[in-house]
Amino acid sequence: MIINIVGTSKVAFAITKALVEKGYKVEYVVSRQRDKAKAYVQTLGQGKPVEYEDNFELSGITFVAVPDDVLEKVYERIRKKVIGGTLIHFSGFLGSEVFYDADSRDFGRASLHPNLSFADFKTAELHIRKCCFGIEGNDKGLKAAEEIAKSVSNCFVKIPPNVKPAYHLAAVIASNFLVGLAYLAKMLYEKYEIPNFDKIIPALMENTVHNISTLGVRKALTGPVARGDWKVVQAEKEIFINSFPDFAQFYDTMVRILSELKRGDFV
Repeated sequence: MIINIVGTSKVAFAITKALVEKGYKVEYVVSRQRDKAKAYVQTLGQGKPVEYEDNFELSGITFVAVPDDVLEKVYERIRKKVIGGTLIHFSGFLGSEVFYDADSRDFGRASLHPNLSFADFKTAELHIRKCCFGIEGNDKGLKAAEEIAKSVSNCFVKIPPNVKPAYHLAAVIASNFLVGLAYLAKMLYEKYEIPNFDKIIPALMENTVHNISTLGVRKALTGPVARGDWKVVQAEKEIFINSFPDFAQFYDTMVRILSELKRGDFV
């Protein structure tokens, strides 16, 4: 199977690298800057680096690996160069209907969203084979997306297009908000001169994630709210407000969420 890559993202690199190992072939890597495309091709070990204005045609699988806010514009730039096959993007928020004329041209269209944090190339490449994908698209696109997901990690879930924003919000809460919580913990360590944040808090968060995975969300809850130790909750609220006065309501909101979880209101 032939793959083309439009954009030079970490997501596309990790997925394509895994597919190349399964026998997929890279034809074109398209970028605004030829030097970026060349470097990408050199690292992948396959493909021809081209710019948008060059003379080329896209068929087979075409990954459109660009940020959400320019996805439609980029598709307009390459649309006439696509002569067949399936168009796939990696957005968790947008559906494959951004490839608005794919159905009328008998092309496959799909979105293939990896539930993985792509902080750097090395980490992405290391963990992509354990990643579970959210996919949607037309019949031809879904078939291609399923084959790709099976080749990379053999884990995927079909997402109805109308719920993709909610699906993506869940990923944002679980991944991006988690970094925000780590930031607050780090600020407390720094303010009160507590050593070894990098050893303690990441390990604690990993342990919590493991508990969620093995025990479920409700049984993974520990700490003063789970124990009903409201004196500790109140005392720590005062520390939180003193440390983060602009986020005072956040503490109350989180305590309320954990309290409702403890009572089983969310399950």
